[in-house]
Formats: sequence, C-alpha cells, structure tokens
Amino acid sequence: MHILYAEDSRAIARHVIAHLQALGHQVTHVANGRAAVEAYRLLPPDLVLMDVVMPELSGIEATREIKAMGGSRWVPLMIMTGLDSPQEMVAGLEAGADEYLIKPINFRVLEARINSLQRVAVIQDCLYGIFDNVFEGIVTIDGKGVITAFNKAAERIFGYAAAEVVGEKVNLLMPSPYREEHDAYLERYHREGTPHIIGFGRRVIACRKNGEHFPVMLAVTEVANANGHQYIGLLRDISAEEAAREQIEFLALHDALTGLPNRAQLNREIEQVLAAEKPAASLLFIDLDGFKPINDQLGHEAGDQALVTVAARLRHALAETHFVGRLGGDEFVILLQGVNDAEGALAAAQQAIAAISEPMDLLDPPRQRVLGASIGIALIPRHGRSRTELLTIADDAMYVAKRAGKRRAVLADDDRCPH
Repeated sequence: MHILYAEDSRAIARHVIAHLQALGHQVTHVANGRAAVEAYRLLPPDLVLMDVVMPELSGIEATREIKAMGGSRWVPLMIMTGLDSPQEMVAGLEAGADEYLIKPINFRVLEARINSLQRVAVIQDCLYGIFDNVFEGIVTIDGKGVITAFNKAAERIFGYAAAEVVGEKVNLLMPSPYREEHDAYLERYHREGTPHIIGFGRRVIACRKNGEHFPVMLAVTEVANANGHQYIGLLRDISAEEAAREQIEFLALHDALTGLPNRAQLNREIEQVLAAEKPAASLLFIDLDGFKPINDQLGHEAGDQALVTVAARLRHALAETHFVGRLGGDEFVILLQGVNDAEGALAAAQQAIAAISEPMDLLDPPRQRVLGASIGIALIPRHGRSRTELLTIADDAMYVAKRAGKRRAVLADDDRCPH
C-alpha cells in the first residue's frame, strides 16, 4: 500500500516509517496538516495515517479537507490520538476519519488495523474493477444533480475524463433544452415523487465533450442512504445501432448505387397517388439510349459512373418537386405529382431527355460519352387505376419511343402504343 503518514515528531515518525516499510508498504511522510492535504491532492494514497496535534493545520482540519475532496475511490483515513484525549478521537471521527489509533503506537495494533482496512479496500477495488470494466457507461449523481462517479465506459462515450466531470452538474452531459430543465426536474421529483425517467429505460439525447448530440439508452436507479438521494445512471451509446438501422431502412427503399428511391418506394408512391380522392399524376418510364456500348467498351466501372451521373441530373432537374427513382439496370422512372395533362408530362419528359443528353466525362483520364433516353408516359387516372397497369402501359409507350428512333417521349395515347 501507499501510505500517507502525517506526524510532526521526527523521532516517532522514524520508528513508524521503518515498521511500515518492513511490512512492504510505501510511505510518504509529511510533518504538518497543510502538507498532508497538498500531498493527498497531488497523489491520493491507499491509506492516510493522521496525527491529531500538528502545526499549521491540525489533523482534524486536515481530515475534514481531505474528506471534502471526495473522489470516486474511498481512501481510508486513520487518526492517531492520545489515550487521554477521547474528545480528539470523537472530533476526528466526526470530521470523516474511518478509524483511530491510540498513542503511543502499538505496532501490532497498527498492523491489525491496517490489515482490516486493507480487506475493505480489496473489496472496493474489486467492485471498482467491475465498475470500470463493464461495457455500459455508469454515471452516479447526488440529490443536487452533481456527478459523484464516472466510469471508464462513460469516459469513452462522452469524451470527458472522470476528473473533468466529477463535482460538476450532470446537465453538462445534456443538450438544450434538457440541460436547462434538469434541475427543475430533480426538484419536482423530490417534491412530488413522480418519476419520468427513474425506474424506466428510455432513449434520450446526450451531448459529448465536442458538442456532438447522440442517442443513448438510459436507465436510472435511485438509491436512498443516510447521505440523502443518490442516482445511478446506466447508459449505452446507440448511435451506431441507429445509424445501421437507418442504413438498412434506406437500402430497403433506395438503390444502393445511385441513392435514388427503388421499385419498392415507387410502388408506395403510386399507391398513395391512387388512394387520393382525385388522383392526378403522370408516370414517366425512362430507358437510356446508348448505355450498353459504355459497359462493353469502357467496363462496368464506367457504366456505374454513367448511371450515377444520370441519377444526379434527373434529381437536379426534377426531384425538387417530383419523385425520381431507379428501377434497375438503365431504367429510371419519374412520378409527376399533380401533373396529369399530356402537355405538362411531355414538357417534363423533354426536360429529362435534355438533362441526360448532356456530354459526360467518365473514368480517369476522362473519356467523354453521350447518352440519350426514350420515355413512355402514362397519365393517372386516364391510363390506369392500378400500379401494375400503369407501369405496363408506360413501359409499352417507352418501347414505341425506342422503335420510333429513340431520344424522344411518347404518350400512351399514341396510336402506335399497344392497348
């Protein structure tokens, strides 16, 4: 053990130090109470032996100051007082001392007392070993919302060292407006006893040292003791889990290559349009012209780059107000919300063809290529009242555009479209 030994008598200190060192302990000796407080602050020991009567600062006052420092780890403190001074022993224990020793010192009693305190310290170290090595963050606060303990997992989650937050208000770990509301919540709970978080596990938003807001699962338990209320918060950073779930949900409804909505999302959109009391929309079925030579001549990487470029152009040209998706391969679709007249649908189709037909640079060094598009148009509800019917009619119209020379749009009413 590392023992901080405060004794102003060098003669007494010399014998005690020799005995403690013979038992295998490391000893830091100071000659007054003020030096004991400073030595404790610089390097907290495993045990403090404190003489009561010392110059500059008495052992009782030094004990009070040391215990007021708090800290996540309990450090036992033993006061040493004369046999004829029971009032000093009582005063020392009331100041926060954990044990006492009568002077002159009996080395066998000293050793037995140290062993007794050491057994308690071993239990504490075992508990703190668990506390600091669990995966979940553990933050404990007192009844005023002041942080009293902060484990290693909490340090990792929040980015604070324990020394930076112990003694600070727990709302330091919260974003606004929860930061400003927390003290009032604690006061209301102490007054009314109605919990909103205590005893329940729930998702809340926390704040890292760098200012980042992130989600955690938090469970708070209340522990009542002689010192008043204490609350233990068990928390888990769920930002990675939520990001993964959001990614899975995104990929379920979006094309992985271009980021555009996929067929599943298109189906939802069409069903919503058809469910309206007065549905009004246009479905544009797009097939690229000249895409296969890019894949054949430049490879699939160039083909993927071309598809991404087309998606970006369509998104920029139309997606601010309309639905743009990719069905797969080189097939895209546009759902024009609120547009179900031939003139409006054809104008949007020509806008899409113009955007797609701009030259594009592919690969590095750049290889310039030009694509086109053939588009079939179905008006809703004029050309159908089911998703399958509308997609089939628009697809058929697209093939008419292909046969008519490509790079054009054809309305399903065109006499050349099959019915």
